[in-house]
Amino acid sequence: MTLIRTLLAVLLLSLPSAAAWTSEQKGWALGTSGILTQMGNSRHDVLFRTEQSPAAEQEARSLLAGWWGVHTRAELPSTIDSLLKDDGDRVHIVWNYSRAVNVARWAYGATLLSEDETWNIIVPAAQRLQLTFGSWQELGLAYLAARRRWYTEEDSSRRHAEYAYRAMVMDPNSPWRKYAWNLDLGNGKRVSASAEKTAVIEIAAHPKGLICVRLGIPDHVSEEPYDSAIEEAVGCRPRITAARRNGPDWIVDTECVRPDTQRGSQVVVQFNLEPIASQLRREGVTQIFSYIENIPRGDSNLSPAAYDSWIEDGLQFYLDYHSLRRSLPEITLTFGIPPQGVRMFFAAAGFFVVLSLLGAWTMRRSAWVAHFPALFWGLWIVVTISFHGLAIAGFRSGVEGIGADILTLGWYGTGALLLRAATEFLILWPQIRAAVPRRRALKISLWRSLTEIPFAIVLVLLCNPQNPLDFGVLIVMLALGAATAFVAWHRLRLTLGEKGGTVQEGELHDAVFETARSMHVPLRRLYILPENIGLRVAPSVGSKGDLMIPERLLQAANRREINGVVAYELMLIKNRHLNMIWSAVIPMLVVLIWRAYVYQTSSSENFTLIREAGIMISALGAFQKSLGKVRSGAEKAFLAAGGDAEGLIAGLARIARLAGSKLSLPLFASIAKRCGIAQERVPALIEVGFPETGHYSIPYFRRDKLDLLS
Repeated sequence: MTLIRTLLAVLLLSLPSAAAWTSEQKGWALGTSGILTQMGNSRHDVLFRTEQSPAAEQEARSLLAGWWGVHTRAELPSTIDSLLKDDGDRVHIVWNYSRAVNVARWAYGATLLSEDETWNIIVPAAQRLQLTFGSWQELGLAYLAARRRWYTEEDSSRRHAEYAYRAMVMDPNSPWRKYAWNLDLGNGKRVSASAEKTAVIEIAAHPKGLICVRLGIPDHVSEEPYDSAIEEAVGCRPRITAARRNGPDWIVDTECVRPDTQRGSQVVVQFNLEPIASQLRREGVTQIFSYIENIPRGDSNLSPAAYDSWIEDGLQFYLDYHSLRRSLPEITLTFGIPPQGVRMFFAAAGFFVVLSLLGAWTMRRSAWVAHFPALFWGLWIVVTISFHGLAIAGFRSGVEGIGADILTLGWYGTGALLLRAATEFLILWPQIRAAVPRRRALKISLWRSLTEIPFAIVLVLLCNPQNPLDFGVLIVMLALGAATAFVAWHRLRLTLGEKGGTVQEGELHDAVFETARSMHVPLRRLYILPENIGLRVAPSVGSKGDLMIPERLLQAANRREINGVVAYELMLIKNRHLNMIWSAVIPMLVVLIWRAYVYQTSSSENFTLIREAGIMISALGAFQKSLGKVRSGAEKAFLAAGGDAEGLIAGLARIARLAGSKLSLPLFASIAKRCGIAQERVPALIEVGFPETGHYSIPYFRRDKLDLLS
């Protein structure tokens, strides 16, 4: 069949000339593809775009090619003809004719059809749809049913189409509201007027019994107020907070407090929408959409079950369609933490406290003590989220979302901080009680714990699936956490007494600066940490190129041991070790945010213990791997610069004994292997060291004027 004959076959359904149709008839006809147009965020009152342009034409051609495989005018008639011929029943008609209208609009935008040719396809298809259905609502619901049958039942796609349907029946500017269903389309057929009108009610329930109601009434003309109907529906006298017109529609916002809904850490509230439905019926409304929303803070349930429910931006939504031709059922909304959940939380919290204290006591002399903070905060996150600790703590505040979490963490986080400080004291006190008084040890424990808790709190807020990720808030929280940790770290160093006196001359001074020159290290100052001032026994470096050596270490260690340890510390200065530690936090945060985002956007309603453990392990693993690279880089630079690896091993062993730590033979063996030292030398280096090299004499320094290592 030639192109002209094919096109004529398609246009047999049309009237002779598009000029005979009015703008209202054309607008009505365009409304038959209203759901598709709404889903594409396009205008309903033009065929394709307001103005034809190369960009608009290319867009239309891409749509035709991508969705229908139509690239040329010759391929178009058979596509439209196949749609218009597939009309075996009402479902086929609405599905195919609506899409045929949309294809014709795209073909016009792609300049494959003239304007007259386009209307000669669209208007006859619209006439057939008007004769097949009895209202815009009936046509729209039939289209949604057909879409679910032949296209997809995927939730996101279905909800997108249903949202477009609700917009079409509720927006006063949509063609479904502007044009009466029985508008004369010029085909000589009489169509009955539609009796369908759609209203909407939104109910938001909050802790402390606050209930907000928004009612949208189409074509509202009645002067009868809805106060009494809303009061019967929600159980408390409403206060109107706003009332406005949206074209012919009336929208009223109310709120009231129903205190009997609160039951511990749970809200249970009943809604009876029938009084509102009864008043809407008197205004001719036949259909109502009901939205019920709340912030779950635990479990959330609606009985009887709604047509659809989902969580978005931390809110639980329940959506239902109700025909007002029958009575509406009573609805019960329950959200929060049930009593058994509260009991489980208190049991888990008690177990966490006992396990933390026992764990700190038993692990204080084991190699696992270095991992205790990560284990502590990981278990705290599990109790806080999986057992709804944060939700239970914040439920009674009356605030919701991240605001409630931040407000609650003021005291909930304080409790965690004090417990962590207690565990740190149990770990630290046996090692330092001979050197410092108990009060100072308590301060050290508190400041050390405070350096950890800001990031633990950020981690909790990130991992909470009921708080969607807001990157602006996230950046602010991370900045505040970093600032708090920095201040706490500074106070910790002051409490630890990490102050030293400057060394200007002497044997140690000359040896250290000569080593720095030979290794090309920009050493700025050398400090001595006086005995009985600070607890540190190992040398430490500052961020500005300073080195501090404890007097206690000089008294105990031999020259070669000091030289080996100092040379390694100088490499940390050269590699900007402190700055690199902070850079190691970056991959940890990237992994953490990515995994939290994935889990928050997954289909799961809540985090499992495995997921939370996965976040913790991934973040900690990324941090340790990055930190390991920093240490490894310093070690390689140390060897490349001619560092004394045997002196380093002997010096590290001496430091471990002075600190009262258990010597880890595998750790020293791994260092020896990387440094090319025979394994059989390791025991002697650890036990004996280099006594033949003697000790450095303690250099002169001002004991009355000490500076904090920065």
